[in-house]
Amino acid sequence: MADFKKPLDPNWVATFSLKRNPEKIIKPEMTPEEKKAIERRPDLILTDSDKVNNKTGKAYRKNFTVEGVWMEASAYIQEDKSLKITIKKTGTGNGAIAQPAAQDLEEAPW
Repeated sequence: MADFKKPLDPNWVATFSLKRNPEKIIKPEMTPEEKKAIERRPDLILTDSDKVNNKTGKAYRKNFTVEGVWMEASAYIQEDKSLKITIKKTGTGNGAIAQPAAQDLEEAPW
């Protein structure tokens, strides 16, 4: 069973798991365009949740929140075998309050 308790570390932000992307399989019979499209996909993606999308029949990803904003993570294996992790905001939440672009200027004295 998964442990969903927040760690006691005051610096903790989020915890997530990644798995290999099953859709990133290059087959020999693919055209160069198809290979390029697949190569752009992430190598590692978030694990699947229990909920299934009725339209596609695929499971949703287990997204996570950071300060009330939904996030999604993915990772790419670099040429030097290091990982490049990308975290994207996928939903709205308690984001920063919108500020006016500029204050109203007083009328010019001339």
